[in-house]
Amino acid sequence: MEPFRSKLYISRSLFASSKSRHDNIIFGHPFNHHVDLFLPTVVSSENVNLWNTGEIFYYKVNLPLSYFIDESFINNYVNKGQVIALSLTEGIDISDVFSIDGNGILTLNVTKDTYESLGLAGKAARFGSRNQRFVIELQLSAKAMSPGKKFYERIKWCFEHTLVDSFPFVIMYINATTNKPSEMKFPSVFQFQKFTVQPSLQSTSHILIPDISLIKNPTNDYWKYRAIEVYDWIGMASLQADRINSDDNVDSYVSLYKPPDPYYSGNGDLVKSMDIPWAALTVCGFADSPISWIKQEHGFLMSGENNYTFIVWNDGTYVLYEAVGSCDGYS
Repeated sequence: MEPFRSKLYISRSLFASSKSRHDNIIFGHPFNHHVDLFLPTVVSSENVNLWNTGEIFYYKVNLPLSYFIDESFINNYVNKGQVIALSLTEGIDISDVFSIDGNGILTLNVTKDTYESLGLAGKAARFGSRNQRFVIELQLSAKAMSPGKKFYERIKWCFEHTLVDSFPFVIMYINATTNKPSEMKFPSVFQFQKFTVQPSLQSTSHILIPDISLIKNPTNDYWKYRAIEVYDWIGMASLQADRINSDDNVDSYVSLYKPPDPYYSGNGDLVKSMDIPWAALTVCGFADSPISWIKQEHGFLMSGENNYTFIVWNDGTYVLYEAVGSCDGYS
């Protein structure tokens, strides 16, 4: 049996190209919890504020699954925009995890015990011990999901009599007309908190920045090796690691890391979500999400990576990194 391995896919394209996959990578990856934007220049806090295009917010609320099949929820939110919701449970390898992916699909990735007591048809999960986890998918916008329909009434009975617990969720609604986050109203019996996403600026100075232009155009087999070195460096920059400081002189016994050659000493800003030669945008997905890209089943086991990074030049060229864990249908 082949050992489980995480994978890093690297590709290069142009945003203007008909073959570019950037839309699928971004819009096909609904469950994200962290964004880093690295700029190899000094950026003022005033300029950061200029990038704000409106308030971005989400809610944390304990909800039963019956809430998501309520007719008013489907009509007011699912059918009028995008609902993105993810339960915050103990982990996808050991507990039940639920999500709504923005396309109206309610996914239940559950343990064998939950599946057998629930009474809804699903399929064995692709990852984990054989027949110990199961996946159920419900399209909330389907015609069969209407009160009075046999299928709907069956689901409603199961959610009101077998799987009746409430679970902690993070949830956001994006209005289809404005394409921006919009307010949600919850019944008074549910306690909720609203959180606003605020970008924060982390400045660095006197760091060794590699010559990113060397990976802009693939020329030989060495290109991918060089691209991996740059990816490692971006991770170091995100952590603000001392290893990329120009005055770092750590003992080689502690660390052998060195920034990719050639490099120059400069400044960089991490903006967590003008003439800028390039930028690096990294998006990290929830490790315990039941799906990753394009509705592909996702697990954890050794690690649950489902992250991507774009290095973008101002002429529209980009290099894309996709970090995929060992238990992910996308790989």
